[in-house]
Amino acid sequence: MKINADEIYSKIIGAAEGAFEDGWDAVKTYAPAEFKKMSVQLAEIVENVALYEMDKTKGYSPETGKILFKMQKAACESVLVAVTHLTLTAVQKAINAILTTLKDIFGGVIATIV
Repeated sequence: MKINADEIYSKIIGAAEGAFEDGWDAVKTYAPAEFKKMSVQLAEIVENVALYEMDKTKGYSPETGKILFKMQKAACESVLVAVTHLTLTAVQKAINAILTTLKDIFGGVIATIV
């Protein structure tokens, strides 16, 4: 299955309001831009891990993909914490719920790196 950034973004935004619960009002101004960046990066990482799985001389290993996505997730968390009154724990909890939704919907390579 080919996964693109727009599909990922659509699912993230759909899951975000419920995942953030009462904190959604605090992040809804900034979250879409951060989630768009995360979506683009995740799509690129997934594409490169899939490429690597077909040809070990191209793309990223799943381990590298996991590290790259972990860095992207941390950057997103930091921005949302910095621009809101939410704590890092609250933002991490919400983003983890969103990522669980992505794993459930897309599975495959996404499930190996998020």
